[in-house]
Amino acid sequence: MFYEKEKRYVIPFEDVPSPRAEMPEISVSERRKNFVEVELGFPEAMAVQEARRCLSCRRCLGCALCWAECKPEAIDLDMPDEELDLEFDQVILTKGQDNSFETVNSDLGYGRYADVITDIQLERMLSPTGPTEGIVVSPRDGEIPRRMAIIQGHPEESENHLLSTLILGVNESSLALHKAENLEVILISPICESFRKQFLSDTEKISGLRIIDGMPNSVEKKKDEEPLTLTYSEDAQSKVETFDLVVILTKPKIHPEIESLSQKLHLDIL
Repeated sequence: MFYEKEKRYVIPFEDVPSPRAEMPEISVSERRKNFVEVELGFPEAMAVQEARRCLSCRRCLGCALCWAECKPEAIDLDMPDEELDLEFDQVILTKGQDNSFETVNSDLGYGRYADVITDIQLERMLSPTGPTEGIVVSPRDGEIPRRMAIIQGHPEESENHLLSTLILGVNESSLALHKAENLEVILISPICESFRKQFLSDTEKISGLRIIDGMPNSVEKKKDEEPLTLTYSEDAQSKVETFDLVVILTKPKIHPEIESLSQKLHLDIL
């Protein structure tokens, strides 16, 4: 078979490159009633092998097979290399969308109790296209919670981190309260000054939401069917409350390439 384009003929290779590796996934039964990542990712050896296969199954021989097959005309073999100097009024560097986050204090129960989830998981749960079709439920038993706590997972972080996570926590609380009747949400986090000045008075008007300027300490559970016991500090006093669901506000993990670019450009990452 020949490929023809603008009077150029290309003979396809007889030796077929190695096929694309299949992504390892957990079984269907393991996916039920949880938010475990379905795709496990390639092991290091397989990832290296796949990158080599994809980038260069053989060195470029100038056959132009890619050019002949590219219907959108995206490949121009005659285009010379060039460097462009572009001018912009502003450059914004963002964290990206890896959805990975910094390690959370193990005392908060994440990874030990199924009804302790992250803000990322709650966001997915609140989505109409999510695993629960927008309904807030406990991953442990599938029941709609009566009391939900949203707690700061990194209370010692910067003003910017506290501000962004507090705003996210309030937004997720509002959505959850809108979707579930008789739900009570308590948001526990150090309240940064910028949030206090700009948003606190408005958020205190949200029915069903209570904001506590405090520090979450630990989440425990004696028996699987019992509610979660949350211990936190408020006004230098230790307090204990029980909840059906605990959501941890996380800190996104920034990819090393983004951090390197930030240093080169002398820009803060938003």
